[in-house]
Amino acid sequence: MKITWNRRHFLQMCLGGIAALPFFRIARALPDGRPACRLSAEQTEGPYYLDRALMRQDITEGKPGLPLALRLEVLDSRTCRPLSDTALEIWHCDAQGLYSGFTRMSPGGPSMGLSPGGAHGTPPPGPPPGGMPPGPPPGLAGGPHGAPPKSVPTDELTFLRGVQITDARGMVAFHTIFPGYYAGRCNHIHLKLHTGGQMQDGHYRGGKVVHTGQLFFPEAASLAAMSGEAYRRHGLERTTLTQDNVYASQHGSGSIATMSLDGSMHVATLTLAVDPTATSRESIG
Repeated sequence: MKITWNRRHFLQMCLGGIAALPFFRIARALPDGRPACRLSAEQTEGPYYLDRALMRQDITEGKPGLPLALRLEVLDSRTCRPLSDTALEIWHCDAQGLYSGFTRMSPGGPSMGLSPGGAHGTPPPGPPPGGMPPGPPPGLAGGPHGAPPKSVPTDELTFLRGVQITDARGMVAFHTIFPGYYAGRCNHIHLKLHTGGQMQDGHYRGGKVVHTGQLFFPEAASLAAMSGEAYRRHGLERTTLTQDNVYASQHGSGSIATMSLDGSMHVATLTLAVDPTATSRESIG
């Protein structure tokens, strides 16, 4: 049965009739009584990260898709207090599964659409036995020290990439589109939190990375969004949330966004609790 994305369906499937939900904090008390938040689990950076860090709130660059407001709250996991003046960077694929910087690669299968049989065909539907490795099958340039291999950029495009600085409440907001999907991965958004850097010529430069993660969506929200015209695909079965290897093996259940409506705008919210003195494991190599 075809799913049509509209206000009623969104509310019923994602919110159970509730139009908006507040941010939540998973907290516990330290021995001295001070609150502390549960540290957010990290997920893999994936092969499509680019150090372009454009300072902007609207990252769509005219890309078609379901408009999405992304609202993120960053907390200091040691105190459960808002973490201000930190740079939260995001990037994700477009409605057809392509990342800026890598648009000459196929989102439907291994390097440039090569099937396991060797011809330029379409890979079989869904993830292969044992699941897909993190990230889409890239044109690879080997990763150091056993890290996942990285993709080689094919262009200078920047759509659906950007960074914002958290305010006094630890908040950032982005205007984007609901991400599409590609072989072996469900719908998701990549996150990277930087501290100690500075703004230069419209970019965030320097500092260190204290957290690398991914944002996931309730399965009902992804199914509804994928019924839109911009997301229609042929010959590629979508990987569900529970089939996604990154979600299943890297504590993705703690990174599912809360979906709501703000007027007619679809909103995804997520709270991150990070240790600003730490260094992301994805930055060590």
